[in-house]
Amino acid sequence: MKTLRSQPGGRSPVSIAISSIVVLGSVLGAWFFIESNKTTEVFLVTKQDLPSGAALNIANLEKIELSLFGLAGAYLRPESLLEGAYLQRPIGSGETIPLSAITTQDQDNWSNLVLTPQIPFSSQVSVGSKVAIWASPLLEFQTYGEPVLLAVDAEVVELIEPESGFASQQKSLELRVPSDSLQYLLGAISGQASIAITANGGSS
Repeated sequence: MKTLRSQPGGRSPVSIAISSIVVLGSVLGAWFFIESNKTTEVFLVTKQDLPSGAALNIANLEKIELSLFGLAGAYLRPESLLEGAYLQRPIGSGETIPLSAITTQDQDNWSNLVLTPQIPFSSQVSVGSKVAIWASPLLEFQTYGEPVLLAVDAEVVELIEPESGFASQQKSLELRVPSDSLQYLLGAISGQASIAITANGGSS
C-alpha cells in the first residue's frame, strides 16, 4: 500500500484547509466590524451659531443621524432635551451639543441688550465673542470724558447690520450682559455717552 506524501515545496490538503478557514474568518470579522460601525443614532445639532445662554428648542435645533460610537452618550439626543435647557457656552452652526454644555439653571442674572458703538469694533468680534463695554461720558457737544469700564465678559449674541446703506453707519450688537451692569449701561445710553466694545477687555 502506497502512502500519500506531499510533493517537495507543496502544501498538504490539511494546511490548505486551515489557511482557507483563517482567511474566511478574517473576511467575516472585517465584514462584521464594518457593518456594526454603520449603526447610526439620531442626535440634535444647531441650525445656526448659538451663544451661551441661548434656550435650546426645536426652533434652533434639527435632528440628524450620526455614528458617534463610544461618544454617543456624551451628546444631546431628542429624548434628552429638557424644557428650560440653556447653553453654558457658545456652539457653532451644525455642531452636535455636548451634554456638558447644557444647564437648566436660572438665567435671570443675565440680560440681553442691543448697543450701537460709536467707535468701530474689531473684525474679530463675532457671535460668541467675550467683550468688554466702555463708555465715555458726554461733557459737552462732541466732547467726551475718559472711558469707564461698564461691563466685562459680556457675550455677543448677534451682529446686526445697519438698515440704511450709509457706509459710515456702525453695526449694532445684541449682547448678553450681567444684570448687575444693566443699569449703568442704560444710564450711559440715555446720557448719550460714546460706547466702545473691545474683545480683549482693554480700553480702545
